[in-house]
Amino acid sequence: MVDMAIRWSGFVLILGAALFGVAVVMVSFKPVVNQALSPDVCLLLLLASICFLLALPAMYVRQANAAGWLGLAGFVLLQTGILMLVMIASPTLLYPSLNLTPGENIVFFVLGIAFTLGLLLTGVATLQADVYPRWAGILLLGATAGFFFVFFIAEFLPAGAGQVGSAILGVLLALALVWIGLAMTMGVSLVGQTVPSV
Repeated sequence: MVDMAIRWSGFVLILGAALFGVAVVMVSFKPVVNQALSPDVCLLLLLASICFLLALPAMYVRQANAAGWLGLAGFVLLQTGILMLVMIASPTLLYPSLNLTPGENIVFFVLGIAFTLGLLLTGVATLQADVYPRWAGILLLGATAGFFFVFFIAEFLPAGAGQVGSAILGVLLALALVWIGLAMTMGVSLVGQTVPSV
């Protein structure tokens, strides 16, 4: 039963990664600083967030023994940071006529830090645990650098830097999570090792 839940969670993780990647690439086509996100992008982000919140527990469970406390800390921070995506998407979907622009506040800042640290620790734990493909962990670390750049640095640079950074972030994170999702659905690490059953 647990193996079946992990396999289905792999499909959900792949779906969430694809939705997130498409949403972030859509955002990167135009500068979005102090502009409202389109309802289409917000819907994709909300659906991706739901998929992540449903699938990441199984991703963690599959490597929990090998990942140890580092994996647990990464999982908790990543789950917390995903709430930032929900908060970004919700106002536009709930109140489309208000054309709200996301502003800087302490909640977004704290959730952004949680998301960054969650990606970082999850990437390191994935590399150390060696349950999922090693390159998926490396892509998670690349996505961490991309998110850090987009969230904390790009606003001080020309708009094009943020757009390129967003696209790279979306692609790296989507590829990493799709790769892990495939490993979950197949029950193997995709590098020739069978993933230990839970």
